[in-house]
Amino acid sequence: MSIKASLIKNTGFNLAGYAYLLVASFFSVSILLNNLGRDVFGVYLFLISFISLSAVFDFGISNAVVRKLSLASTTAEEKVKTWKTSFSIFVTLALVLSVGVILILQYLSRVMTIFALVDTNTINVSILILSFIAFINHINIHLLNLPQAEQRFDIFNSKTFLVGTANTIISAIVSSFYPNIAVLYSVQLLFHLLTCIYMLSYSWRFFPGKSFTPSYDKETGRELFSFGLRNFVGTLAGQVESQFSNFILGALVSARAITSFSIPQSIVAKGAGVISQFAQVFFPLSASLLERDRIKKLRSLVLGVEGLTLLGGIVAVVLSHTIGQPFLMWWLKDSIVVETAFPVLKILSFYFLLVSLTPVPTALLQGLNKPQIPSFFGVLTVSVEILLSLFLVPIYGAVGVAYSFLFSVSVTVPFILIVTWVQLDREIKKLSLSH
Repeated sequence: MSIKASLIKNTGFNLAGYAYLLVASFFSVSILLNNLGRDVFGVYLFLISFISLSAVFDFGISNAVVRKLSLASTTAEEKVKTWKTSFSIFVTLALVLSVGVILILQYLSRVMTIFALVDTNTINVSILILSFIAFINHINIHLLNLPQAEQRFDIFNSKTFLVGTANTIISAIVSSFYPNIAVLYSVQLLFHLLTCIYMLSYSWRFFPGKSFTPSYDKETGRELFSFGLRNFVGTLAGQVESQFSNFILGALVSARAITSFSIPQSIVAKGAGVISQFAQVFFPLSASLLERDRIKKLRSLVLGVEGLTLLGGIVAVVLSHTIGQPFLMWWLKDSIVVETAFPVLKILSFYFLLVSLTPVPTALLQGLNKPQIPSFFGVLTVSVEILLSLFLVPIYGAVGVAYSFLFSVSVTVPFILIVTWVQLDREIKKLSLSH
């Protein structure tokens, strides 16, 4: 199979998985909201966010492992050492994170008022189940590195379909009969385990017998951490941005405020996710065009893509302000939630307009071997958002978080666009002088 055909096929698998989750979550959110109630749904979202947050703490090892296993120069012995070392790292991290989830959530359940909305026994059982999910999820992260390195995105997306279905469609159906968050988390744990079993059987074919078991090699570990930590900061900043609003709103406002903000935020995140899927494809393409006779085509391509993205962002703003409220009412069927969520959606539509312009420049800077630049702006953006939220949330509630998001990217996005263009212009001049 040609590189082009493989790229199209793998992109198709990723987009198919992403589209499936979009549709599944679209129908499941309103059902879960109505079955659990506004306040309990907010607690549900707050607790489950710890799974995504804990997954961030792989310290960039996943990218390092995928890279090492993908290199043609990596010997069979090095692949075994990489696999075994990665396995040992992830088992250790999984244990630490599992305990950490229990300790943190037990503490928060005693100091945050939103937990008074759910009985203590349900909260304690939910925390225990979530700790198991955090553990299994981290093991799955290690196991999924292999199909990604092998370019088997049909296998790689198995978690998307199994766990994604459990978190959306199945949880929505179960909530109709058992509107208890501990029951929902139990169902989701089952599908994390099914994913783990499936991936263990797949991985065994590549690393059978003693090659499979965890074992830490110091030299390999140093290599993995050296590469991974350089990519970790930007990833952590992105996850903090998507989750910190739950903590601030839960601590300073109410569980209902989490619901009011999380639903519009999820709409924006899904729109941005589509662009990110394209950016994953654009990254290797941009790297391949870094040649004297082709780099000007890259510049034209970037301008064209950014122009189309800007146009799409403007359309999103117009649609949010014109049909956003009736859409939310049709979708959620809860006038109280819509009343508080619609103002957030209108503000976040402008946030989307700006932030949608960043995935392609980020991919371009990575292709130019400047990953520290998007990482810096990612940290700066989140820092400004948190500081503004601490000031605005006590005054405006969920709308205050939306304003903090918008004000922050209004400052940082123009700068990252300018810096990206300067870096590309420098590369063009450097290549022109090299011949």
